[in-house]
Amino acid sequence: MVNASAEEPTRDLAASPLRGRHRGGRGRTAGVALAWAAAGCAVIGLAQAARAGAFDHVSLLDRAAGDGAEAAGFVLLVAAWWSRDRRWITRLLPALLLAIAGLVGVVALILWATGTVTDAYPPSFAIWVGAGFAALAGCPLVLRRRPPGPAAGRAPVWRRVAAVVAVPVTAAGAFLLIDQQYGIWPQVGDVLGHSGALDAQQAHNLIDGTATPGGRPPAQGVIADLDAPATRSHFRHRSGVVFLPPAYFGPDRATLPVLVMLVGSPGTPINWLKSGHGQSTDDAYAAAHHGRAPVLVVVDQNGSATGDTECVDSPAGNAETYLTADVPAFITGTLGVQHTSSSWGIAGFSEGGTCALDLVLGHPDIYEHAIDFGGDARPNLGGPQQTLQHLFGGSVAAQLAHDPARLLSTRHYPGVTLWFGAGADDTRGIAVGEQLSAAATRAGVVNHRFVDAGGHNWQFASAGFARVLPPLCDEMAVSRLSPAPGRPGRL
Repeated sequence: MVNASAEEPTRDLAASPLRGRHRGGRGRTAGVALAWAAAGCAVIGLAQAARAGAFDHVSLLDRAAGDGAEAAGFVLLVAAWWSRDRRWITRLLPALLLAIAGLVGVVALILWATGTVTDAYPPSFAIWVGAGFAALAGCPLVLRRRPPGPAAGRAPVWRRVAAVVAVPVTAAGAFLLIDQQYGIWPQVGDVLGHSGALDAQQAHNLIDGTATPGGRPPAQGVIADLDAPATRSHFRHRSGVVFLPPAYFGPDRATLPVLVMLVGSPGTPINWLKSGHGQSTDDAYAAAHHGRAPVLVVVDQNGSATGDTECVDSPAGNAETYLTADVPAFITGTLGVQHTSSSWGIAGFSEGGTCALDLVLGHPDIYEHAIDFGGDARPNLGGPQQTLQHLFGGSVAAQLAHDPARLLSTRHYPGVTLWFGAGADDTRGIAVGEQLSAAATRAGVVNHRFVDAGGHNWQFASAGFARVLPPLCDEMAVSRLSPAPGRPGRL
């Protein structure tokens, strides 16, 4: 009895540290769960605020923010991956990095082979994409990894947290740096589709005058979700948008100039008004000219974000007929703007620039002015045979009928004016602009060429449009405020 009673305290003392560890483990687990719950609530709250428009005007083109997010992602990756485990360092980590490098290469090859991205990739492409893949692939490895030794358990909490947080941080950094390279989404609201556009019914009410407060026109221009139906062409396309300047709601509506706007591939119609700042540029011009400015009609010539019709009638659809028959009918019918070729033009960026030039040279009776920012020398799908077959159904005659150099050498273009622009870092765009400007000059066609800061991106297109719009409006409104025929203008 004495020995048994003496053993009781001993067992209690020996068991008490174990019970303490269990209680401490449960406390830490509850704390981690509470932290994740709080983080989840914060994410949901931010998402709701974003949907409500609280962050619509937050800039996404702040270089410091992109660099900071990417740097933070790398720090988190290093923290998550840091280990003295020989097997991790010599086998698992090298295998992970090699797999990521291979995956990045495959992604680049797929984008190139499918024609989704045909321009040269920036040198940092591998870093942007690789960091995101590295965080995503490395996260489960870190969460499951157990350090070596007799006291092996899961990786420390701080390392697991770093692995999880690295995923959204590296993704955000990659998104910001890619966006800053191409300028597709200037602000958070552009990513969320908060364009501020009126829906079709609101737009029709405004056009009819039933929704104009007090009968007074708006002080600023209005974006409206109005689409040109493909009545004649039956071309399958995404909905377009229009920008109506203040004077559109007054007695000058019918005589306002018109610019049809075409984005490149990949792209969406709203890019010209937001990424290319067409809305703010047109509004600024209108403010200085009693509300008068071009009506901007942004239409889809590709059918999808990654489609590429080069604006010709092809086996993929009648894009050219859509742009030369259906769109003009929509402008004169629905919008009520009278057709005058001398005050109608087309502005395009990248593939849209190729389209703008080709459409004006092919249909000068409809459009007399072309803005070609960073376009190709002729319609192009990446290779001669592919272009001939997929765009022109194998018809060499149809292909020649859409070659700007040939058109300039065989036709006359009285009244037509052409604008060629490229970013200083867009060497191919500069060379193409020089070539086409020289061909236009030989043909006696009024043309202007300039090189501005930037690359093949929306930052350049935005600055270029702001530079071109005032003198282009002079050409549209006053017959011949332009250089003598055959002489290229330089801005």
